[in-house]
Amino acid sequence: MENQTQTQEISKSAKLETWLRALQVAQLLAINPHGLGGVILRARSGPVRDRWLAYLNTVAQLGGMRLPLRKMPLGISDENLIGGIDLDQTLRTGKAVLRQGLLAQCDQQLLLMPMAERVEVGTVAKVVSALDNGFISIERDGQSRRIDSHFGVIALDEGIEDDEHPNEKIRQRTAFLLNLDIIGWRDLPETDEDFLPDTQSLQYARENFSEVIVSEDNLNALVGVAEQLGVMSIRALNLAINTAKCLAAFDEEDEVTSMHLQRAIALVLSPRATRMPQSAPPEEEEIPPESDSDEEPENAQDPLDQDSPPPDPTEDQHQEEDEEEQESDTENPQPLEDEILEAAQAAIPADILARLADLADLKAPKGMGGKTGAVKVGRIRGRPLSTMPGMPEGGKTLSIIDTLRAAVPWQAIRRAEMKAAGKIIPIGKILIRKEDFRIKRYQERTQTLTMFIVDASGSSAMHRLAEAKGAVELLLAECYIRRDQVAVMSFRGSAAELILAPTRSLVKAKRALSGLPGGGGTPLSRAIDESFEVASASMRKGLTPALVFLTDGRANIAKDGSPGRPKAMEDAQQSARTASHYSFKSLWIDTSPQARDEGKVIAALLGSMYLPLPNAGANEVSQAIMQGLKKA
Repeated sequence: MENQTQTQEISKSAKLETWLRALQVAQLLAINPHGLGGVILRARSGPVRDRWLAYLNTVAQLGGMRLPLRKMPLGISDENLIGGIDLDQTLRTGKAVLRQGLLAQCDQQLLLMPMAERVEVGTVAKVVSALDNGFISIERDGQSRRIDSHFGVIALDEGIEDDEHPNEKIRQRTAFLLNLDIIGWRDLPETDEDFLPDTQSLQYARENFSEVIVSEDNLNALVGVAEQLGVMSIRALNLAINTAKCLAAFDEEDEVTSMHLQRAIALVLSPRATRMPQSAPPEEEEIPPESDSDEEPENAQDPLDQDSPPPDPTEDQHQEEDEEEQESDTENPQPLEDEILEAAQAAIPADILARLADLADLKAPKGMGGKTGAVKVGRIRGRPLSTMPGMPEGGKTLSIIDTLRAAVPWQAIRRAEMKAAGKIIPIGKILIRKEDFRIKRYQERTQTLTMFIVDASGSSAMHRLAEAKGAVELLLAECYIRRDQVAVMSFRGSAAELILAPTRSLVKAKRALSGLPGGGGTPLSRAIDESFEVASASMRKGLTPALVFLTDGRANIAKDGSPGRPKAMEDAQQSARTASHYSFKSLWIDTSPQARDEGKVIAALLGSMYLPLPNAGANEVSQAIMQGLKKA
């Protein structure tokens, strides 16, 4: 009981330390938002995150920001993000008038990005370009303008899964990585007013952080610590230097000290560590050889021997120098790099290396899942894309606003042309020509069809059919959660049968799977042919097919129904060669007790990812299939 209470106290103190570190990050962002880039805040919506944002808002206002946080909507358009033609003012004045976008309005402020893990790649590219350059370049609708903007980013990481993270480009440009999900409301202090910084010190730091200098010794120590932590990014080093300067400026110091450098490394480099630093091995002392106590050394001299030579006067001088060196070593017992490294190692999160190891082998999914199917450009629904020139015909939709926006900059030229040609100029009307028409476009993701091809032949039923059924049932539940369509095909005897057509009904899928009989031959060639025909038909309906084969790969029924293993294997390999032209994503699960070459060869001909799973249960098989589909 006592040990449990002690563990809880340690855990609570660690959470309090994390919260205090988060408050310090808020203070630093109020000093130099652009130089530090910002913070990636791993925290779901709740009182803890709201309290930190409120503290950040208060500290930023103390530092002189009037509107510290500017929220960026998730699906923001390029027009609202970068800027462009102000249609209302342009129509009123008759001249093209540019309006600023959100990034230009964030100068000397902080950009709040909710659900940063879902921000589109194009939007991320524009944000990081502004962070790198310090200005916004508007090149739209025949207009060009450059607007200075120095801001920082508050990227709210609200991902549910472990592999859901904000874009790596944002991570590289933000100094701080915070995780508030480990903190509960009861772990926080009653109030944060005691941790508010002094207004005078905060404003002094904002005005003077750029004048703080960093010594060469501190720079060398910083590079050495980063190397031992496995941080090889120049951006991370620059962010750590800027953080140390802000800390020194807040303390009204002209130069970064080792204490400032330790705190900066703990805040910036430690969360980015990819390996644990190794301490230097202890120096081995030379041990003189042991001598027998009964024997005296040959060169031993009697201390009372009058014939011994007098001591060398230079020995006293050397002895004094050695003593001075020992005293200096006592005063400086530890090199600067080792001292800073210990502080950095203490600040490394306990689970960060384990999480890095778990994620090292995972690849980003390539179109799997109900919401991550293949991307295509549509005309009716989906995420809006930029418009394109074209005529509103064949089901295409005209974008009236973008058409007017394209026509407005040319009004003066067109009116001058009409005047020169002697034509009547209409008053109060917009002159629109064919090249001004803009067509709407949408980005939509196709739904995924996960099709399971289950070997129900006698050899498979003897060994692994029960595990295959259990694995497919677990996967069906996962597909249902992700709104995938599923289909189940079984093959045995002399035919392959689609026992469940593509559906999203979990009840139908389970019922079809539970009644799956076993026994008979293995018509593998027919299973390959018919499964790819079903997948091809589903693709024509707008689905993204993915096939999962669960079989031992030992075909013994030929395509014409005749028994015989050599002919059956030859037909199966020929079917695999033909099916490989479809380029569908597929996974081959070898369910035989021992992995065999037959299945590996057919999987290679199909272009499938081969995964042998001898002696694995339903849970292991289902987990392996999910990981395999992500990597396939």
